[in-house]
Amino acid sequence: MMPLHYIVLIICLLLLVFLCRKEWMRANRKRLTARLLASLLAVVSLAYLILPIGKGRPVTPAKTVLQPTDTPNGIAAIYWPRQINAGSALQVQGLFNNKENHPVKLLLSGFNERLDSATIPAQQQQSFIFNTRPKHAGRALYSLTAVAKDTIEKETIPLEVLPVKPLKVLLLAAAPDFEHKFLAGWLSQNGYMVAARTAISKNKYSYTYLDTTRFPLEQLTPALLDAFDVLVADAAALAALNARELAAIRTQVADKGLGLLVKTDSGAARNFYNQPFPLTALADKSERPVTLQLAGTNAMLRMEAPVYITSTPGTQALVTDAQQHILAGSSLYGSGKLVNTTLHNTYSWLLAGNRESYQNLWLLLLQKAARTRPQTAQWFIGTALPRVRMPVTLRLETSTPQPMATVNGARLSLAQDAVLPFQWQGTYWPTQAGWQEAVAATGDTCHWYAFDENAWQPIAAREQQRQGSITATGADTATLPKIYVVIVLLLALTFLWVEEKMV
Repeated sequence: MMPLHYIVLIICLLLLVFLCRKEWMRANRKRLTARLLASLLAVVSLAYLILPIGKGRPVTPAKTVLQPTDTPNGIAAIYWPRQINAGSALQVQGLFNNKENHPVKLLLSGFNERLDSATIPAQQQQSFIFNTRPKHAGRALYSLTAVAKDTIEKETIPLEVLPVKPLKVLLLAAAPDFEHKFLAGWLSQNGYMVAARTAISKNKYSYTYLDTTRFPLEQLTPALLDAFDVLVADAAALAALNARELAAIRTQVADKGLGLLVKTDSGAARNFYNQPFPLTALADKSERPVTLQLAGTNAMLRMEAPVYITSTPGTQALVTDAQQHILAGSSLYGSGKLVNTTLHNTYSWLLAGNRESYQNLWLLLLQKAARTRPQTAQWFIGTALPRVRMPVTLRLETSTPQPMATVNGARLSLAQDAVLPFQWQGTYWPTQAGWQEAVAATGDTCHWYAFDENAWQPIAAREQQRQGSITATGADTATLPKIYVVIVLLLALTFLWVEEKMV
């Protein structure tokens, strides 16, 4: 549809042509120039009254003055993910401004248990990072407390832990080994559907099916691969595949989003699945304990001749050692994801009773690699710290035309994005602090938390200072008062009427 201002301008131009032609065609040629000028002034005045012509346009260059801001005492910045998958780590990052004359202790707590802490020195501004691994499922409220002699600030950290949907995993091994055996058993114990093909000699395989019925695994076909979320394979097992099987895997990853997790080594042949992960092997082949950093935790693993992944653009480090050498990384490949790891003896954690480190590693690798199943709708909360009695932006992404949604049972008015037709946006004003529920007509639900109006005061004060720190001066505007335009319009019309009556 044509914008309104274009329609008004076209009508005004047609009116101007009509008036000028009318005056031109009159037999009386006296005062023709004045009549044409009055017609022009009348139409221009009319257009000015209807359209915002000239409003807000600066006549003199504006000068921007930055007013100095004073960062309030307390938590000046904060971030944490509002949702995590079960088994994942929760990381809370922030900035604390300590204006006290003594140190301030920050405490992250949950379920009446102290989870992590940090000390901020007196008269200093310092960042902090807290790590914990929630063991609950569903929604919960953690707390972040700043304590000196008394409690300076106490804030709520809402979190929703989503259940991990068991994946369908296909394992390929070049030979029987403990790493392969223990991984298959752990996957089955955690509800994953597992099918495994292990080479026992040339062109001979053994097959394992856990939590699933038997089906042919002799050939890897597109239809077979389409039934799985992740393919976990040794680099040697991939190198032994025929060209048709390898092409089927590549197509499934690039076009259909299959996740490919490769256990690689320095002798792996270069192919599409390890191209983003160049390797470096140390000259020292002796066995040594290596401290691994993964998902915000540390774990010790004895390794012999560790091989590292060289950091390249587009590659994300997932597991590193204390010297930041990469031992597992991920990269996008078309619609799918590639994950490579040089860790080959993680089963020793299970033998030593360290089940937590084993679970942390493989949950991370599998979740990073897993195929993303399409959703009918997805919610996003556009306001960082929603508060009661303040507008909160909610965005719904869906392919459904003219979607409908509710928040806490009340209908949410949605407007379609002008550029991205699958995005719809609405505004909601929460009336009570606590968990809120947004529901699309398809049933897709999002739970989000509205804070009390007194929550996160230092951050709110800092935001207000930032908004008021830029002042425009010298920006006189070319806005002509409408009363003058009305007077010009009336004078022009009066002249035309009187002039026509004159003999």
